[in-house]
Amino acid sequence: MMARIESRRRFAATLATTASRGSGVAHCGAAILCALLLASPLQAQSPWPEEFTNPRPAERDLVLPMPCGAAMAFRPIETPAGPGALEDRPVTLGTTDPAGGVAEFARREAVAGPFAAAGRDVALFWIGKYEVTRDQYAAVMEDRCPAASAAGRLPAASLSWFDAVAFTQRYTTWLLRNAAARLPHADGTPAFVRLPTEEEWEYAARGGAAVSELDFLGRTFPMPEGTSRYAWFQGPRSASGRAQPVGALEPNPLGLHDMLGNVGELVLEPFRAVRVGRLHGQAGGVVVKGGDYRTPEAALRSSLRIEVPPYDATDGQPTRLASVGFRVALAAHVTTSLRRAEALNRAFEAESRASGTEAENARRQIAALREGADPRLRQGLDRLEAGLMAAERARLEQERAGLRAQLEGAAVLARAAGQSQRRMDGIEPLLAGADVVQASPEMRAGWARALEQLRIERELSLDGYARIVADLGRSADRATLTTEAGVVARETEARGVPDLRPYLDVAARHAADSRDRGLPARDRLREEVLAAARGAVPPQAVVAPPPATPQRPTQPAATRPTAPPPQPPVQAPPAPPPVAVLPPPPLPPVTADPEPPAASRPSQAAQSPRLPVTPPRAPAPAPAPPVREGPGISVKPPIQRGGPSSGFDPTGKPLGLR
Repeated sequence: MMARIESRRRFAATLATTASRGSGVAHCGAAILCALLLASPLQAQSPWPEEFTNPRPAERDLVLPMPCGAAMAFRPIETPAGPGALEDRPVTLGTTDPAGGVAEFARREAVAGPFAAAGRDVALFWIGKYEVTRDQYAAVMEDRCPAASAAGRLPAASLSWFDAVAFTQRYTTWLLRNAAARLPHADGTPAFVRLPTEEEWEYAARGGAAVSELDFLGRTFPMPEGTSRYAWFQGPRSASGRAQPVGALEPNPLGLHDMLGNVGELVLEPFRAVRVGRLHGQAGGVVVKGGDYRTPEAALRSSLRIEVPPYDATDGQPTRLASVGFRVALAAHVTTSLRRAEALNRAFEAESRASGTEAENARRQIAALREGADPRLRQGLDRLEAGLMAAERARLEQERAGLRAQLEGAAVLARAAGQSQRRMDGIEPLLAGADVVQASPEMRAGWARALEQLRIERELSLDGYARIVADLGRSADRATLTTEAGVVARETEARGVPDLRPYLDVAARHAADSRDRGLPARDRLREEVLAAARGAVPPQAVVAPPPATPQRPTQPAATRPTAPPPQPPVQAPPAPPPVAVLPPPPLPPVTADPEPPAASRPSQAAQSPRLPVTPPRAPAPAPAPPVREGPGISVKPPIQRGGPSSGFDPTGKPLGLR
C-alpha cells in the first residue's frame, strides 16, 4: 500500500515537470491530474468519533493516531521491580490444577517493561486497550479508507498470524513517519508496534501489579459483578454465537477490555508444551490466548492457551479462523544505546558474582579443576558452572520474594497497631469525662472494655511485627532491605491499597538496626511504629473521601420512606441519623454498644435509619431543632473548648464506636 502511494507521488512529480515545459492547456490538465494522484486515501482526514476508537475512555489512556483519521488506545502495564538494569518481575503463569497438563500447567516466568512511568520510578509496557477492530485493520491495510461504522467496531478476525504481524509492521512504519513524537520513548528510542508476548499477555490479563497475589493466581481476574459483565462467552445470555463490538463490557483491573472471550488473541511466539516448572524445548504452531465467543463460561480462564497450525494442510494457505483476532503492544529493543548495553553488562557481572558462600566455594573448586584439564573436561566444567549460576540466581530470587512478603506483612501489622491506637485515642477522653455531659455507667463500662481490647490488639500486632523484623535483620543487610521495601511500596501503590510507605520504611530500618544491635525496647519500638502511623495517610482519606453534599436540615421521622430499609431521597449512600452532614468517622467499629437502661433509650422513631421503621401515616410535623442522638447514649453537642471537639462522629457517638 505504502509503495503504491510513493509510486503515485513520483508519477505526479514527473507529470508536473512535463507540464511545466508544455502549453498552458497541458500545464492545467497535468496539474489537475497531479492533484488527484496526490489525494491518497491515507492523507490526513477528520478524526473518527471516539465511540469508534476509544468507546470507554479512562485516565492514563495513551491514544495514538492511525491512517484515515482513526486512532488506537493503549493502557500502561506496570512491572515493579528492583532498580538494576537487569531487574525484572518474576511471575507464575498457567494453572496449578494438574488438569491443565502440558498446555497450561504452572510455570515460573518473568516480565519487564522498557518504558518509565511519568513522574514515578517504575517500569511499564503498553498494550492495546481493545482488540484491533475491523475498521482499524482496514485503515492500515487497505488501499481506501473505511468509513467508521458500528459493524467496523467488531474485532478484526479471520486473520492469520502473518496478517497480524504485517499489520504491526505497517502501523509502526506509519507512526514513525507521521507521529514519532507521540510514541513512548525508551532511552531516547521510540517504541514500535508488535504482538504481545505470551507472558505479557497473561500478566496483563490477570491484572498485573494492580491485583493482590491471591487474585493474580486466580482462575480469572476479579469479576465482582459476574462473568457476563466482563467477558463474552458461549450462550444466549452472552455472545449468542458471534463476536461483539469491542469495549461494550467492563474492563479488567488494568483497564483492558475483552481480555477473556469475544475472540481469541494471537501472541508473538510459537506454542511450546509445558513440563513441570518450565516450557518444553520444541517450538510448534501459533498460540491463541483467552478463549472466544464459543467458549463455555465455566471454561474461561486467564491461563487458557491453544495451539493452532500456522498453515491449512488442505490448501497450504495460512490458517484463518473467524474466532481469532489480536491486540497489539508497544515495545522497545533492549540495547537502545551504548550506555544501556554497558549498564546491562555491568549488571550481569555483578549478578554473576553475587552468590552465597557455598556456591562461591564450589566455583573456586571448578576454577581450580579447569587449570590443566583437557578440552573435553573443561567443557563439562563450563556446563557445571553455568548450571550452578542458574541455580544460585533462582535461589536469590526466592530469597528476595520472601523478603518482600515479610516486609509487607510487617508493614500491615504496624498499620494495624496504628489503627488500634487511633481508636484508643478516641475513647480515652470519653472515660475522662471531658466532652460527655451525660453517659450511663453501662456506657462507661463498655468504653473501658473496648479500650482494653484495643490495647491487647495493639500489643499483639506489635509482637508479630517485632518477630518479623528480627527475622528480616538476620536475613538481609540494610541496602537490600531498603531496596526491597521500595519495590513493595511500588507494588502496593499499583494495587491502589492505602499507602504503606511509612510503615515499610520503619520496618526496614528496625530490621537493619536489629542486625547490628538488636531490637529496641518495647516502649521505644511502639513509639516509633506509632510515629509512622501518625505520619501515614489515614485509610479513610484514601478509600472514602468526605461527602461534598451541602448541609441539610433535620428531617422528622414521620417523613421518612416506609419501604425497608429506608433510604434518603437522592443521596447515594445511606447517611447516619438526619443531622448536619459531617465527615465520616476515621475508624471502623470495634465493639457493639452495651444495652442502655430503658429510661435513657431513644424511641424507635428517633433511632438510626438502619432499623426498619413504620412511621404513622399523619401529616409531617414541623422540623425540630437538630439534636445529636444515637442508639444507647444521650448527649448534648460537644462542649467547645478553644476549638471544635473531635471526640464524636456524625451520630453523636464517640470515635471508634458505632
